[in-house]
Amino acid sequence: MKTLLAGNPAVAGWAQAPVSPWSRFGDDEWLLDIRTAGRRADQNRIGWALELPEGAIISETAWRSLHRTAKQFLWSMTVNPPTGRKRLSPASVHSKAVTLKTMIGWMALDGLETFSSIDAGAVERLRTWLPTRPGLKAKSITANTIVNYMLVLKDLYRQRAKLNDAPLVDPLPQETTYEAAGLTPATRGAIPFIPDPIAISLLNAALQWVENHGPTIVRAETVRRQAHEAGLTQGTRRQASDHVRKALRRINLTGPAGEALLGAHAVRHAATRLVEACYIVIAGFVGMRVSEILSIEIGAIESHPIAETGVEQAYLVARLFKTVDQHGGRMERWIAPEPVVKAVELLEQLSAPLRKASGRRELFLVKNTQYGEVVPVTHMHIGWRINDFARHVGVPLHEGEPWAFSTHQFRKTFARFIARKDRSQLLGLAEHFKHASVAMTARGYVGNDFDLRQLIEHENRAETATALERMLLSDRLAGRMGERIAANNARFRGRAGEQVRRDYIEFVLTDTDLRIHACDYGWCVFQRETSRCGGEVGPSEAGRSPAVCLGCANMVIELRHAPYWRDRRSRNLDLLPRANAMTAAVLTEVIEQCDTVLTRIGEKDE
Repeated sequence: MKTLLAGNPAVAGWAQAPVSPWSRFGDDEWLLDIRTAGRRADQNRIGWALELPEGAIISETAWRSLHRTAKQFLWSMTVNPPTGRKRLSPASVHSKAVTLKTMIGWMALDGLETFSSIDAGAVERLRTWLPTRPGLKAKSITANTIVNYMLVLKDLYRQRAKLNDAPLVDPLPQETTYEAAGLTPATRGAIPFIPDPIAISLLNAALQWVENHGPTIVRAETVRRQAHEAGLTQGTRRQASDHVRKALRRINLTGPAGEALLGAHAVRHAATRLVEACYIVIAGFVGMRVSEILSIEIGAIESHPIAETGVEQAYLVARLFKTVDQHGGRMERWIAPEPVVKAVELLEQLSAPLRKASGRRELFLVKNTQYGEVVPVTHMHIGWRINDFARHVGVPLHEGEPWAFSTHQFRKTFARFIARKDRSQLLGLAEHFKHASVAMTARGYVGNDFDLRQLIEHENRAETATALERMLLSDRLAGRMGERIAANNARFRGRAGEQVRRDYIEFVLTDTDLRIHACDYGWCVFQRETSRCGGEVGPSEAGRSPAVCLGCANMVIELRHAPYWRDRRSRNLDLLPRANAMTAAVLTEVIEQCDTVLTRIGEKDE
């Protein structure tokens, strides 16, 4: 193989090929050209000059040769990948380099001096070692992580003709990389959506900070900064601090919890929390990825007319990195509801001093405490800060524990909300969108984001599967469709009907276009021809209501919806004593509807 490669000028000169404008593939230090917003500086560098690990049983020469082959492999995947595969992006080069370096460390401990010596037995030893390797923060790693190692092994074999050293036999001849990693639907795992009570609490708190307290905090921070600068020109830092306190006492502002903003620490703390609230509002009401939000720059809000209506719609302009070929991302627009516009305005004011000091344009900036340098906020940093904000505003516990927020959960939660088209409390927050319907929100927000459309469809399927499961198991359903299902679903119930039920749900999801839509008072098994609300492809938000849906052939109500019907009954009962005769008749009819529903779903049983 080496002779063949030596005669190929393109392959022989691989080490001199550029991996970035600043580094070559043969270098022992790579500075990669990765422009995705939110990455730490160390995630743009790869160092290859590593010492043999303690306990290694291979030679220094073999150790260096393995690293040289790893660099050659990454070169081959960047300039000439296997048929049907995309060339590695700079970010993928970094992630695969990290995987290779870990794998080479294991090879040194296992006694493997070349990649060509990797066989099926070595693959099994690697799989056993990975979950227990030293330095892991947790006691195990996910199957998704092990897949990355199996894929590198498979690609080393596929690229063997382009490498000086590679596995000579297929290391995974009988199974896919996913099977080798033990990745099944049960072990795959998924980023969770934020539970409704947690999401409602956090988004509501963030909205309060942005809409009600944002201007006050910005004013206090502006006074603090200006007073500090003025104080420094007149004396020492201590005198400047006194100047700040006097200036803040004169304006006498209070923070979101009623606390007095009379000192520099209180004001800066409030300003930091306000930045976090702005991020949460953007993430929760637009569904953007963290990299897209952190790429937002000054002047990101644009207004454009909607067709020929004469109505202006605000858009948020940022960079889309994932799924695009343009290096550095592609400028894209997302519909910006009013709270998001407000959040961006606040961020522009809060970041102005940092932008001025650094010459940068991003709105999410922070001053590095170690070096005093102004740098963009990273993905990891904003993740910590979201959890700090949640603790600060007292977001309720989930099953007795604080909910661990991650940045991508907001996108997943947004997709689930759009998929459900739920008229519950989350939709109450959506009134801030100022949209005629949630359908408009779904179409407008998704825009060109194909990945988000797929995520929404996935959540829609999951919601349909959940609803079908509950309906087929229940013998107490209300609504015209619910009564029909309850009368004919005996074969799906219990353990005897488990497989039949599972097969039927799979058939519905795979071979039909049926989708079940949620609202706070029931499920809509939508069929256009029998829809009373006038919906075309789903229930009409403007046309549906409890009274309309109760007379619709598509409606199903189950026990989980009882709180809505109890509350509706209670509210009408409260109004009844003070109502005139005509109003009383209407109220009585509504109360009787509620009683009928509650009886049929079993809520009123002894």
